[in-house]
Amino acid sequence: FADLNKMFFLCCCRLQLPDSYYVSCVFSQVCILPCSFQPADGPAVHWTQLAAAEPAVHSYYDGRDRVQHQNQNFRGRTSLFVERVSSGNASLLLTGVKVQDQGRYVCNCSSSAGTRLAFIRVSVDAENRLICSSDGIYPEPNLTWSTEPPSELVLQSSTLVQLTEQQLFNISSSLKVPDNDTDLTYVCTVRTRRNHETNRLDNPEAAGRAQGMWIVAGVILVSVSTIAVPIFVEKCMKVSLSYSFVEATNKCIIINYIYQYLYIYV
Repeated sequence: FADLNKMFFLCCCRLQLPDSYYVSCVFSQVCILPCSFQPADGPAVHWTQLAAAEPAVHSYYDGRDRVQHQNQNFRGRTSLFVERVSSGNASLLLTGVKVQDQGRYVCNCSSSAGTRLAFIRVSVDAENRLICSSDGIYPEPNLTWSTEPPSELVLQSSTLVQLTEQQLFNISSSLKVPDNDTDLTYVCTVRTRRNHETNRLDNPEAAGRAQGMWIVAGVILVSVSTIAVPIFVEKCMKVSLSYSFVEATNKCIIINYIYQYLYIYV
């Protein structure tokens, strides 16, 4: 009977329970993993990540957070909505989402009313972005984004201008590219009071698909204005496609388009 009990225990431990929620998080952004329970006295909440060497993600009991045994990967990135725990909200707020965060999680809630388990499957995706930058410029430049043909699309970008030790300016801008506007040409223009330079990227997502069959080789050389620019396959399965051209004054404007392919292995 002892052997039968042992076999029964092993079978129970291997039981695959269905997921309660499927959550898609955006890389480097904030994500909420939902979980709720029947409100009662003495709530305790334990979040764990299945299949992790150190599964502890976040714990809360006796009215306060307990993170002394937390997996280092989640250090300083997790919190509960403490003011709502008493009303049955055990959702986890995860900041600075990483690729390593994807997987299955368990939300274990216990109180005087009993115990509830919820299983959450998390996937991590990245936004498509264009990066346009130019270095060593004087006087201070201005960078703008536009589309061809003109569209009513609201372009979401962030631009940074830095002053170097040589009193020259570096400028860089990141543009979020919508998934559903693949027929547009994106235009980056860098201006100073003396002159301006413009570069265009036609339908970048289609270009990425056209190059897809070569990505497995690891490095592709793309020639733009006689400059060879490598495409690197990173371990987080992102491919950076770089186009560049050089002005007569040797100033360089680079446009990078970041693609994602879930089937790439490196």
